[in-house]
Amino acid sequence: MTQSLSTQMAPEGSLSALEATIERARGSRLYAERLAGVRLRSLDELRALPITTRADLQRAGPHGTRAVPLEEIAHYGESSGTSGATNSMWLTAADLERDARMLRARHPDVFAPGRIILNRFPFMSAPAHIVQLVAQQGGGVSIPAGNINWDVPFPRALELAQRTGAHVLAGLPLEPVVLGEVARGRGLDVRRELAFDTFYLGGSTLPPALRRRLARTWNVRVIELYGSTETMLLGSSCTEETLHLETELVYSEVLDEAGDPVPEGGEGRLVVTTIGIEGSPLVRLDTGDLVRRVPACACGDSRPGILVLGRAGEVVTLAGQQLHAHALVDAAAAAADVLDSAVFFVVVLADRLVVRIETDGRPATPEASAALHAALGDVPVEIETAPRDELLDTEQLARSPHVYKPIVLSDWTRPGRRVLTVMQGMIEWPRPTPGELWRWMGRTVRTATRRRRLARSLLERSRTR
Repeated sequence: MTQSLSTQMAPEGSLSALEATIERARGSRLYAERLAGVRLRSLDELRALPITTRADLQRAGPHGTRAVPLEEIAHYGESSGTSGATNSMWLTAADLERDARMLRARHPDVFAPGRIILNRFPFMSAPAHIVQLVAQQGGGVSIPAGNINWDVPFPRALELAQRTGAHVLAGLPLEPVVLGEVARGRGLDVRRELAFDTFYLGGSTLPPALRRRLARTWNVRVIELYGSTETMLLGSSCTEETLHLETELVYSEVLDEAGDPVPEGGEGRLVVTTIGIEGSPLVRLDTGDLVRRVPACACGDSRPGILVLGRAGEVVTLAGQQLHAHALVDAAAAAADVLDSAVFFVVVLADRLVVRIETDGRPATPEASAALHAALGDVPVEIETAPRDELLDTEQLARSPHVYKPIVLSDWTRPGRRVLTVMQGMIEWPRPTPGELWRWMGRTVRTATRRRRLARSLLERSRTR
């Protein structure tokens, strides 16, 4: 008899691990009733359990997913809220240590004694703490330099990397793009004057075109890290650049719209049951990510491989085609690369895409347009070149007190902010009310008046001496 698709995705021992997860999950308010009396006799019975949605997590409240007493908790985290309301996650020390051990085991050449890691993951996110633990377990030296951190703006991060001879950059996929622009502005050759040999990137889509650009520009190996605040580590990429799911930490299902498992090569929603989390275990969580199951990898790793296509709620429909965020960003990165740039921004309009690319005065070329159409077909696309610092002003970024998770795609057909540049996506200045604006103007005028009066009094005193 042929195995079901769901069991093909599962390693040996999954049933007992899932039973343990269900038993732990019953300790939380979220699952106390829905998993009452549940016992698994086969992996297929898991599919009879209800899907957990992000709305379920939000309704459960901040403590609703916590399955152990507070005395056993070591870390609290929240999702960034970039795709909706925030969700809470409670982790034990063992949860964090388990992920750290897994990362080090998967990449022993990257995380090793004496290796310096510039840890640019935001401090609120779990990867920042996992990388720190990797170092504490003997996997190198961690420099805590989160990019959403007033203490370590991008210029200082670059200086830290240069002064310490950092080997590994761990952070969001746009991190090396921004650091590269800061280096360019300072006249630095990143290949000769910095010691990076590995980028460990996660937190948003990392399309092949951008990966290739970064690898070539910096002369580094680029490793993709995949996970979320709610699920913790889900996987990382191998030497063949395949993203493998961590079967010892999570049981994964890729389901079509009817809720049935998709075959190899098929696309569907990623639904996960956490095996490696004690603090806030989750059963059949719909991650909201659309993924494609890829064939067996040439690296020989038997773990399932996937390609993350983007959020299910962020699929763009244009010219009769449905386009994933991954495809849009990959196409834009390829066009930017043709123009020798890594700074780009995609704007989705009702009738076309506008791809904005920073260049050194170089206009759009037929080759850049060809790169877009090769990836997107007949979708109407307009390329708009912009001067340096138009989309990513590194000088302003260095002076800004509030920096957020970078984005390079803004869908203007949906409600929300209409972003046009990388800078607007990273920095959101507050919008004052008329009353606040009036008070601000009053304070500014009064302060300026007082400054002039003090300066005048100093001048008069100096004259009378």
